[in-house]
Amino acid sequence: MKKWSASVAFVLLFSVILSACSSGSGSKGNDSAQGSGSSDGGGSGKVVELKFTTWGELSADSVEKKLADEFNASHPGIKVTFEPVPGDGYATKLTTSLAAGQAPDVFLIGEGDYFKYVDKGVVEPLDEYISQDSSFKTDMFQPDLLNMGKIGGKLYYLPKDFNPLALWYNKRMFDAAKIPYPTDDWTWDDMISAAKKLTQKDGSGKIKEFGFNATKWEYPIYIYLWLNGTDIGNEDGTKAEGFMNSEKTVAAMEKYVALAQGDDRVSPTPQDTETLGGDSSMFMTDKLAMMITGRWVKGDLDKSDVQYGSALIPKGASGERASIIAAAGWAMNANGKHKKEAYELMKWLSGTEAQKARSEKGQVLPATIAELDQVKSTEVVDKPVIEMMDYAKKPISMRSANAPTFTEEFNKAVEKVLLNKSTVKDALNEAAKNVDSKIAK
Repeated sequence: MKKWSASVAFVLLFSVILSACSSGSGSKGNDSAQGSGSSDGGGSGKVVELKFTTWGELSADSVEKKLADEFNASHPGIKVTFEPVPGDGYATKLTTSLAAGQAPDVFLIGEGDYFKYVDKGVVEPLDEYISQDSSFKTDMFQPDLLNMGKIGGKLYYLPKDFNPLALWYNKRMFDAAKIPYPTDDWTWDDMISAAKKLTQKDGSGKIKEFGFNATKWEYPIYIYLWLNGTDIGNEDGTKAEGFMNSEKTVAAMEKYVALAQGDDRVSPTPQDTETLGGDSSMFMTDKLAMMITGRWVKGDLDKSDVQYGSALIPKGASGERASIIAAAGWAMNANGKHKKEAYELMKWLSGTEAQKARSEKGQVLPATIAELDQVKSTEVVDKPVIEMMDYAKKPISMRSANAPTFTEEFNKAVEKVLLNKSTVKDALNEAAKNVDSKIAK
């Protein structure tokens, strides 16, 4: 599961909320649990039609398509249609369909946007459905993943799968440089020291192989900041000043961006990465030795001839280790007409058989306890990836409805610095001021 962009804009919105207010299907409580407008035992014989969507999964033999077919075969009163959307267009299409009142009955949301959709009132809480369903037990899920879907004391998302971020390394490049593979004892400084030795130039002095990718993606940056004892906001995501622009954050970011700057850099610039086809492509063609990312890369790596391994993300100077769990959860459209049936579909898509089917390809980890234990018992190569879930922390996007503001302004600041349009200190000062100003409105 590769994460889709967290940039679902504030366009969500007013029209969605107005739609929710004007629609009779937006009711909660027992009426919701009984599924207003849904099929029942009344003998109407009418087949209820549902739609669900995810990002990616465009192949005819995709797991989600097979799950939809199996659901239809075992639920004769319901017909489900799977409508996937390419990852890059998912946020826009979902936002537009929600605003127009034409969204699917069930849709997938990445963990970074859980707060956002709940805040806009477009996701149905599931607690009453579950309380009235003795056949469905949520204790089958990994507790941390289930708790991710709880906001304001209510459960809004059922876990689909997850991927902790870990360090991935190119064995062939390590072997060529005669450098030992990463160990559990590595610190961040150890990693950068190795990256310097792994970075190689051609005869003209141009870098042809990079030791590490200091990506502009915010998740690895958040991890790096945590390893340096800082964050871009306070715990409840209500203040940026003194956090995003603190002395610790500025100092850490200056060291981070320096990895991709100057003649002695060890990381490609964002422009380098784009030109060379992305970090995964660089990794598979022996142009990148190390990257911090999720297990979703495994599918592409296994199709190539790259020799790779995974390791724990190196510790910070204080000995602390940190990661982020990239996850996804199924949500029910709060304005859907067939909520009872949509709930049945959500259970199917989150259930044990679905978890097994997805994890068989090795690209994601099952969100259920028993199935993950099975993976743990047989996994060797990617064991460190699973172990990283023990060090996972919640980024600001999972702590606050203000997350889009934090993320937008922080990413703008990083972009300015990487394009040499601002110093780190000036960019973060401006970003912190903008965040707090927007939150106060």
